[in-house]
Amino acid sequence: MRTLSTLVLLATIATSAAAQGTLSTQGFGYPAGGLSTHAEALGGSIAESDPLSPVNPASLTSWGRPGFYLQYDPEYRTVQAGGLSNSTLTARFPMLAGALNIGPRVTFGISATTFLDRTWEVSRNGYVFSGSDSTLYGENFTTDGAINDLRAALAFSIFPNLSVGIAGHVLTGQNRLQITRQFADTSTAIFTELSTLSYTGHSVSGGIAWRPLPALSFGVSGDAGGTLNSFRNDTTLSSARVPKRFGFGGLFGGISGLLLSANAEWNGWSALNGLGDSDAHAVDGWDYGVGAEVRAPSLFGQEIPLRLGYRHRILPFEASGAEVHEADYSFGIGIPVSRGRSRVDFSLTRANRTANLPDVTEHAWILSAGFFVRP
Repeated sequence: MRTLSTLVLLATIATSAAAQGTLSTQGFGYPAGGLSTHAEALGGSIAESDPLSPVNPASLTSWGRPGFYLQYDPEYRTVQAGGLSNSTLTARFPMLAGALNIGPRVTFGISATTFLDRTWEVSRNGYVFSGSDSTLYGENFTTDGAINDLRAALAFSIFPNLSVGIAGHVLTGQNRLQITRQFADTSTAIFTELSTLSYTGHSVSGGIAWRPLPALSFGVSGDAGGTLNSFRNDTTLSSARVPKRFGFGGLFGGISGLLLSANAEWNGWSALNGLGDSDAHAVDGWDYGVGAEVRAPSLFGQEIPLRLGYRHRILPFEASGAEVHEADYSFGIGIPVSRGRSRVDFSLTRANRTANLPDVTEHAWILSAGFFVRP
């Protein structure tokens, strides 16, 4: 039981002295999903108006013909701590989505996104003493899994320039935590401890999309929160609340060949406190983004827009009592295919993550590829 307690504790906090630890995957993990590749390229600034991003259900009315969307986001991360450096590659599929029209005014959509990704590994060395003798051993702590958000949404076009939407969310997933110890002079493990935690929860969200002028549009949405439970086997370990969320944003296309966008979102991450160990402390935070999309020269008769964005946000969980901030600089393009019926989007994001801790920084390159297919 002591070993298991140590495992759970180390799975919810990362020590700043270990180069293999991270700032971004504290607590129950990193909020990796919720934005399409198009939105990521623009710093999340079109989240309230983007039908591919499962943020504002009212935006589904601009989805168009029935289709399917798939996204792949590999992240190459480097952590520097205590003069040491370590790099890792994490492959993520943060979003699947699809939608279809039900009559001329109603659109139905479903999506699966990564709510909190909890994938990391930490290693350390130590000594076992027996009298005057000592033996070197190594310990490896790993956690793999995520809490996912499954959404079903309906959007209603009340007027040509005004839409409303409502969505139901089911949160589910697992975290697989493991600790392994072995002596340095043998490949045989002294012991291996494995624990699997499961999560279930629910929530409701809604939103409005309004276009008062042809070149100007606004979106507002929010999530009411709900209950979130953690389990080991069939035993309920703890309960908390799904974080409440409120966001608003706008698009301006009144300048020829240029689209400007901005977005702000508040997340009540502290509602997750109590779901795990007290050291996994969540904090509320704002998420801001601005972006610009420029019409570029055409390729094979199709316009290839160029996208630039900036985003700043507070990540959900503290690192050693300090808030973790992330600043993203992004660039991307969109390539129409099948005579404009489908599209492939690419983006590249430089993420800089910092906390008020001595000599600890984290940087990442995130490549995103989104495939929007409509028959």
